[in-house]
Amino acid sequence: MSLAQELNQLLREYDGEIRSLQKNRRFFDGLFGMGGSAANAPCHDRLDRAVEELCGRAAEETAEASERAELVQEILQAQGRWQGPEYARLMLAALQRHALGLIPLLEAGDRAALLAWYEKEYPRRKRLPVQDQILKALKT
Repeated sequence: MSLAQELNQLLREYDGEIRSLQKNRRFFDGLFGMGGSAANAPCHDRLDRAVEELCGRAAEETAEASERAELVQEILQAQGRWQGPEYARLMLAALQRHALGLIPLLEAGDRAALLAWYEKEYPRRKRLPVQDQILKALKT
C-alpha cells in the first residue's frame, strides 16, 4: 500500500469517527464545559500523529519521489474534500504542516504543479497561517 493510500485509509477512519461523534452527540455537549466536546475528541490527535509518522516515512531516502509528491498532494487536498463539520476541516488544514518537511524534497515539476493548484484552491483571503507557510515552501 502506498503512503497516499495509507493516508486515505486514515482519513476514511477519521471520517467514520467524526460521523459517530456527531451521531452520538447530545444537545448540551461542550456547552459551558458540560459533557464532552467533539472538537476535543482523541481521534484528532490520533490522526495528527499518524500523518506525522507517514510524512516521516516519506522523508526517508528510500521513499520514491513520486510517492512523496502523491502524499503531499493528498494532504493538501484533504481539507477541500471534507464534507463534515467545520472543526474537523480545521484539523485537516492543520495537518498540512506535516507536508512542510516534504516539499523541499519534491521535484521542481511537482512543486510547480502543486503551487499552481494551491494558489487557486487557497486564495489569499481564505488562507490560514499554515497555508501561507505551504505556499512559501512551494515557491522556493
